[in-house]
Amino acid sequence: MDNNEMNNSFDGLLPFDPIVVIRDALRNWLIILLVALAVGVGAYIVTDMEYAPRYQSKATFVVTTRSSAATVYGNLSSTTELAAVFSELINSSVMRKNIQAALGGPFSATISASVIPQTNLLNMTVTASDPRTAFLVAQAIIDHHEEVTYQVVDSVSLEVLQGAEVPAAPYNRANAANRMKKMMVLAAVAAAAFFAWMSLVRDTVRSGKEARKKLDCDYLGDIPHEEKYKTFIARLRRRKSGILVTNPVTSFRFVETMRKLARRVEHHMNQGKVLMVTSVLENEGKSTVAVNLALTMAQRHKKVLLIDCDLRKPACRTLLEQKHTGPGTRDVLAERANLGDALARYKNTNLYVLLESKSDSNSGDLLNSDAMKALTDWARREFDFVVLDLPPMSVVSDSETVSDIADASLLVVRQNTARAAGLNKAIAALEGGKAKLLGCVLNNVYSTFLSSGQGYRYGGYGQYSHYGNYGSYGEKSSRS
Repeated sequence: MDNNEMNNSFDGLLPFDPIVVIRDALRNWLIILLVALAVGVGAYIVTDMEYAPRYQSKATFVVTTRSSAATVYGNLSSTTELAAVFSELINSSVMRKNIQAALGGPFSATISASVIPQTNLLNMTVTASDPRTAFLVAQAIIDHHEEVTYQVVDSVSLEVLQGAEVPAAPYNRANAANRMKKMMVLAAVAAAAFFAWMSLVRDTVRSGKEARKKLDCDYLGDIPHEEKYKTFIARLRRRKSGILVTNPVTSFRFVETMRKLARRVEHHMNQGKVLMVTSVLENEGKSTVAVNLALTMAQRHKKVLLIDCDLRKPACRTLLEQKHTGPGTRDVLAERANLGDALARYKNTNLYVLLESKSDSNSGDLLNSDAMKALTDWARREFDFVVLDLPPMSVVSDSETVSDIADASLLVVRQNTARAAGLNKAIAALEGGKAKLLGCVLNNVYSTFLSSGQGYRYGGYGQYSHYGNYGSYGEKSSRS
């Protein structure tokens, strides 16, 4: 079987998909939001403290020549000439003395003049820190401008077209709110880029290419991400759909992936029957893989037994959506219940389950007992395949213990989660046991055509909807 059979595709353009890093960065959305708010509020406060309102009072003059032969062209020419010196004249010491005398004291203002293009009109603008000063300075210039301009340009006269007014509001509006918004956006982008960079440099496994390069074991393929909320209403109501190959709403792509994984596992196990499934960290999806692997093998007309050996945090019962209140794995191993009372058949399939419903952090020794070995030996004789769901290796050493009594092991690696160094340490521990390490499978993979070469997604089951039409759960097995 081709190493890439599970992928339904060829290797893509990039070693891993950018969406992985983007999702990892956005997972810190709350921190990004807080950083953006903090920077935005800080920018608002600083801008507000630095803000100094400025007021402008304006006046417009008509420039004409004093000659009786004045023409329009002459007026335009005179306006241009006057504009070049008018700013200097109204800012001269003589004019400022006149203004100071009119105001009754010193003043602080900026005075400028400019020509309205293609006209003989001249605009004068007075800018000050308060509206009263701006108006009084402009009015003083209007009252005394002839005394200054006549001494320099006696052939030109200035007539007031529009007088000065008291400014009602500052011309430089406070922009603290706008600056706050801009800084919030920049801060959010910077924070997201920082987390993306942190994700990028973290030594995790993000694709099949990286799995082959970084991990010291065979790579069996990847399992695509499967959405737990199938509809928008389901997401609002927080109603998750079980990710099972027997669930009609599970995507065809996921079902086909599990089928190919099952065939590949069977191929590599040779004559072995007992497969243990584990991971390095919690929440990597090893229970989901174990349950669906068992279901897929049972669909292939095999008699399969699934044993929930994660006694500290059992999950198989929840994944199978079954109410299990009777004796479980712990009771059988502790010899408090008969195997026949704890073993059950899953609906009308060839899958038999030994589930656990109660968590117990002090039950690790049960997996290292003679009862566990006897249970495994019995299962090897009675079933075609046995799947053991083991706890994460970073939590307890149960997987290393069980690897001495199982025939093969499978390591589930969630995309962009565990570091490669920790994964290789777990791989070395599994290879040190008697069970054959088949390799690793990359779980919950997000990808686009950039990394996987796939430009399509499977839809719902369609004609495969009969997968879920089985009988009720709870039929007791006659095996003991």
